[in-house]
Amino acid sequence: MDKRRLTYDEQVKLLQERGLTVKDTASAAEFLSRVNYYRFSGYFRYWQIAPKAGNNRFLDDSSFEVIQRLYEAEQKLVAVCDEVLHPIEVLLRTRFAYYYAQCVGAVGAFARGDGFTQSPSPDEERVEEHALSNLDRSKETFVSHYRDEIKAGKAYSVEAYARMPIWVAVEAFSFGSLSRLIEASGKSGVLEGMASSMNVSPSRLPSQVRSFVYLRNRNAHCAKLWNHAVIDRPGLLPNIARRAKRDHRPFLDHSIYKIFVALDQVATKTGLQPDWLAKRVEPILASNALLAAGIANPAHYGEMPPQLLTGND
Repeated sequence: MDKRRLTYDEQVKLLQERGLTVKDTASAAEFLSRVNYYRFSGYFRYWQIAPKAGNNRFLDDSSFEVIQRLYEAEQKLVAVCDEVLHPIEVLLRTRFAYYYAQCVGAVGAFARGDGFTQSPSPDEERVEEHALSNLDRSKETFVSHYRDEIKAGKAYSVEAYARMPIWVAVEAFSFGSLSRLIEASGKSGVLEGMASSMNVSPSRLPSQVRSFVYLRNRNAHCAKLWNHAVIDRPGLLPNIARRAKRDHRPFLDHSIYKIFVALDQVATKTGLQPDWLAKRVEPILASNALLAAGIANPAHYGEMPPQLLTGND
């Protein structure tokens, strides 16, 4: 069927026709003028009878305002995440460049793949190729200043970066590329130097950085965190996980909250934002039990307690 464009007031009316209680229709329409109906509808399924079967009617006592408060609390959480993710990313770039220059080589070595553990499969792309592709696409003046016009086909050759210091190159790497290089630096001393300087576990740091990239990318694309099962899960030392569960709240291994615990460890150990979890995250979660449940213990449709969904917690 062709989809018909609905005004914001018509969108509210549609929700009411499907059984959703809306106390203030004007306020709801104004909210939908700022937050796309389709984006907001991603939260609806937990309140709907059988969305997979095409039954989009809402359960009894479902409230627009409860779902709106959930969404707005999650946006506050996203902003708090960004406060700590950005300085941690900058720190990781800084420490990687410092220890790579010290342990492997300051100029041009990264482009040759020196110091990186490569896949034994000849069909696998070399680790440094991800970073080199970032440099190839870069229009930054600081990159072109050190990049020579030596090409192999349409791409720049390895020799094009022979003059580039690692502390210059690292500023053009994507966070994902940086994560790959850190993980591949276990045998060169770079990873050990970084972890020691940050007072964190070298065996856990690579997976933690991957999880930071994962969370940063979800936030950058405005993806939902609530009830999301994490794919790139961070490693935590058992005592760190136990302490977080004791001092704050229980959490599942595939929860967003587990990434928060890893972020808190790095932010606290490096002095960037000591006790970030307790001071910045927990007050938001404490103000919205529904958000807290989906962040720490992500659930499938039909698994959340009805009292949380109806705002009667």
